[in-house]
Amino acid sequence: MKRYVAFFLSILMLATMTACGGQPTVNSSPRGEESSPVCTPDQQIPEQGDKKPVVTKDSEQTSEQATNSDPAYSELVEHFRALVSDPFGQDSDKPGEMGVLETARAAGDNAVYEMGYLIEDLSGDGIPELAVGGVYGMTNALYTLVDGKPELVFEGWYRNSYVYMGDGHFYYYGANSAAENGQGVFYLTKDGTELECESFLFTGLNSDGDLEVYYNETGSWDPAESEKSDMTAEDFWALDPAGEPLALTPFSGSGGWNAVESESPVSVQYLMEVGDEDYDWVTLYDGSDACCILITSDSWVSNLNIWNLFVEDVADDGTVTCSTTLAGDDCHWDTVTLDTPIAVQLIFYGDLPTYGISYEDQHGTLHCFAIEVSGDDGSLLLREADQNENEFVLHAEW
Repeated sequence: MKRYVAFFLSILMLATMTACGGQPTVNSSPRGEESSPVCTPDQQIPEQGDKKPVVTKDSEQTSEQATNSDPAYSELVEHFRALVSDPFGQDSDKPGEMGVLETARAAGDNAVYEMGYLIEDLSGDGIPELAVGGVYGMTNALYTLVDGKPELVFEGWYRNSYVYMGDGHFYYYGANSAAENGQGVFYLTKDGTELECESFLFTGLNSDGDLEVYYNETGSWDPAESEKSDMTAEDFWALDPAGEPLALTPFSGSGGWNAVESESPVSVQYLMEVGDEDYDWVTLYDGSDACCILITSDSWVSNLNIWNLFVEDVADDGTVTCSTTLAGDDCHWDTVTLDTPIAVQLIFYGDLPTYGISYEDQHGTLHCFAIEVSGDDGSLLLREADQNENEFVLHAEW
C-alpha cells in the first residue's frame, strides 16, 4: 500500500500547512467518546489483530437483501454517476457526497474513468455494501443496507481518508492540524453499519511544544485518553500498511480508459522538448544518435515495465515472436498515473520492434505492446501483443 501512503500523506502534509480542521465526526473517522486504551503502545505499524467484527444485527436479516442488492443500490449508483460526470456543475453538502465531489473535481474530465463503485459483502454478514471512490484506492463513501435501504457507514475526503486493507478492515489517514495527524486500523462491525477502532496512532504537541506520537484502541485524538509511544515522528510517517485497492467498476463503464476514449490509457510519443513536468528519467542508450520518448498514462495503471525485444521468429502468416528481457533495473514502476510521466532515452534499430511495454489495468488485466516506428510518418505506435511466458507474440496486421 506504499503508493497510497505516499499519495495520502503528501496531501495531508500540504493541507495541514495551510489550514486547521475540527475534530472528525462520529461514524466517519476516529472518535473519542470511549476511555483509556487497554494495551501497550505498539512500536510497529498497526496490524489487523485478533479482534473480530461483532454481530449486532438481527440474524433474520439475510439473503433476501443480499439477493436484491443491485436494485437497492441502483438509484444511488446512478446519482453518484451524475455527480462524478459533472462535478463542477453541482454542489452538495449531503453526507456521503462531499468527498466524492472533492475527488471528482480533482480528477476533472477524467473523473468518470478514475472513479467508480463496487457492490460486495465486505463485512461478512451476507448483505453487500456499496463502496464509491477512486480506482487508486481511497474510499469516499461506504453504504450498507438496513431494512433494505442504503445507509451511510462512513465517508472519506483528503484530510479524512480510508483505504481498504481486506477482510473488512480499512486503514485511516487524517489530520486536524499541522501537529495533529493520525493513522490507524478500523474494521466493519459484523452488520456492516459502523467502523470500530482496532489500533490508532496520532501525533500531538506535549507541554514543551515537542511532537509526540500517542497510541490507543478507541480512535480518540485526546493524549489524556492515550499512551505515549516510543515511536518517533519519522517512524510514524514511514508506516507502510499492506493492502490493495478495491476493484471498482468505473462510472464510465468502459474499463477506465481516458476521456478521449483511446484504446489504452498508456501512450507513447517523442519528447521534443523538456518542460516543467517532473519526469522520471531512464537512460537506455546515451549515444549521439539517441532520442527521447515520453510514456504517459491517462489513468492509474500498475506494474508497468519496459522490455527489450529480440526477434526470434517470423512466421509465414507474418506473426512475429520476440523474446524479452527487462530493459533495465530501473524499468519497472509499481504505479503510473497522469502525474508521473516517464522519459526514456534510447535508440530504435531498423524496422523490427526493439522495445515493448506491459502494464496491468485497475482490474489486474495484463496488457502488452511493442513500441514501433510508423513507416509512413515516423511517429511512434503501440502494437498490441500477446505475452507467452518470456515472449511477446505480435500477430500480423492485414
